[in-house]
Amino acid sequence: MRATMTLTLDQALDAGLRAQHARDLVAAERAYRQALDIAPNDPETNSLLGLALAQAGRLEEGLGALHRAVELDPDESALQMNLAEGLALAQRWRDAQQVLLALIERWPVQGPAWTRLGDACLALEEREAALLAWRRAHELDVDAVEPARKLATLARETGQGDEAIAVLEQTLSLRPTEPALLAVLCDLLVDQRAWGRLQATAQAWAGGERNEPLPWYFLAQSLFEQGRHREAVEAFANYLSLGAHGVADLAAFAGLCLHAHDYTGAEAALAAAREIDAQHPEVLAKSALLHMYFGRFEAAKAACLACLEREPLHVPVHTLLSRLSQGALSAESLQRMEQVTTTELAPFDLRIPAAFAVAHAFDALDDIDSAFAAYARAHALSAERDRLEGRVYDRSLVESRTRRLMELDWGAPLAGEAGEARPIFIVGMPRSGTTLIEAMLGAHPQVQANGELLGMQALLAQFETEDRAGRRIDAAGLRAMAAHYRAELPRAAGKSHVTDKHPLNFLAVGLILTLFPNAVVLHARRDPLETGWSIFRQEFSKRWSFTHQLEDIGHFYGEYVRLMSHWERRFPGRILTVQYEDFAGGFADAAPSIVQACGLPWDPRCLDFAGAPQAIATFSSVDVRRPVSVRRGRAALYAAHLEPLRSALQAAGVDLQTGGSASR
Repeated sequence: MRATMTLTLDQALDAGLRAQHARDLVAAERAYRQALDIAPNDPETNSLLGLALAQAGRLEEGLGALHRAVELDPDESALQMNLAEGLALAQRWRDAQQVLLALIERWPVQGPAWTRLGDACLALEEREAALLAWRRAHELDVDAVEPARKLATLARETGQGDEAIAVLEQTLSLRPTEPALLAVLCDLLVDQRAWGRLQATAQAWAGGERNEPLPWYFLAQSLFEQGRHREAVEAFANYLSLGAHGVADLAAFAGLCLHAHDYTGAEAALAAAREIDAQHPEVLAKSALLHMYFGRFEAAKAACLACLEREPLHVPVHTLLSRLSQGALSAESLQRMEQVTTTELAPFDLRIPAAFAVAHAFDALDDIDSAFAAYARAHALSAERDRLEGRVYDRSLVESRTRRLMELDWGAPLAGEAGEARPIFIVGMPRSGTTLIEAMLGAHPQVQANGELLGMQALLAQFETEDRAGRRIDAAGLRAMAAHYRAELPRAAGKSHVTDKHPLNFLAVGLILTLFPNAVVLHARRDPLETGWSIFRQEFSKRWSFTHQLEDIGHFYGEYVRLMSHWERRFPGRILTVQYEDFAGGFADAAPSIVQACGLPWDPRCLDFAGAPQAIATFSSVDVRRPVSVRRGRAALYAAHLEPLRSALQAAGVDLQTGGSASR
């Protein structure tokens, strides 16, 4: 008879547990009450019933059953754990804490009790006590996901990122595919701006969990931050394909496409986003940027203003308005950008562009001293971000790189391939007129203008890595590099020429003329004080570490002059130097000679490039669509502040009129 009763009790309890796990609390209560009818004083049954009632919101009734269970068997730790959970559901955190402390005093190696104690302490805003509790829970069971996740999350929030990463990596060594831990780890790596580690972590996660979207999101972020925009677009497309397709996701994808010069992809993503919410701030912001690139300035301004109605502190849109108005900001916008700049808890990615917007506003007012101080503050923030991310301008390394590039024997150029579009590389210092040259060429019907591509910079880095290892790339390897560069180019159907105007390709002229013997190299050169000051006035991407101090700009300019002089000697007749002042000052006469030097027939549409339906995605996207004239005079206004730049240029042997070598 006793055996039958026990079996029936067990069946009732099993039914209750199954229902409770399925969140069917009505069925769970019914099963537990059947069990109570069989054994009214069974501690486990009272405890499980009490927990089910508490989970159903019947807190007082549930707590009564939970307390009764503990009274029936005070030596069973599981009953006290259930009581603590019921008290937590009732938000009686202090009582839950006391129950858990008493439990731990009797059973100090109960890992789950330490985890729940941490929960209670955090609810009571006792953050240090919560950390201590979760640390102990983690020590007792390194394999347990919950304490590791909670400890890492709170450690991250309290600025203890290194401990958080160590905890996660310890548990992940036992559970390498646990998504909850991987998500927190990736967030921590974002905090630390550890883009290489984030990339490796996200790639491993994506490889192990092919249907999980989140690793693709983090992979796209890591690739973007490393300047690998085309790969970032591909990774984010995978993220979207796995089910993430909200309006914010689509707007983010459009932004990545814009960085990768995939304007068709950007417009398609924005069109899909508008179907969900046409007035979403990020949709409006990215739409404004796309309008600006294509010269639709009024539409860009309208989108900016609509965005600010929804999100008044949208920093990128304030900075976009600044560009559209040549720096001018309303008093309200200026105040908001100053507020962001001085908010120390705001991320650098907001404070820095806000600081530049403030500086541009003072510059537009010709408040020279205030503008210079604001530019200096913007660069101080940029330099601090770079320091935290492990970047610094090292003059000795730059000089040794120049020496090595000048020492290399580039060998015989590859044979050109018939039918391939002829590449035109527009090189020089940034802010030297490269955008104007490309915009003019891009209006030619046979030219595909591609803006600033990163492909040649990546190939040069690969070449230099092999050189440092003492290895020489053979002809087959060079052909593979050339093929890779062409494969990464945006589509140029029906075009005979393609442009790449990344200014720093001046470093790669030797490699360019080896890989592409029919390439055209146009060297843009400009008054070095105007160039240097214009560089200091812009927020460059993170790879441009020399831009934060005038002395460094002058030093880098000197290395550029030294290397370009070498290339001109090494490749006589292969480089056409375009002096910006002569080109812009005599545009109608100078443009045809440049077009013809590229092997193209003259086309008068090149003189009317401002109205051409092509994207211009650089700092100069607004200025370059204005009537062509020599843009100069700003450096003279700041002459009192530019002595460090002038001295560095003179020390480097730079001609202060042309920007070439003073010794020639």
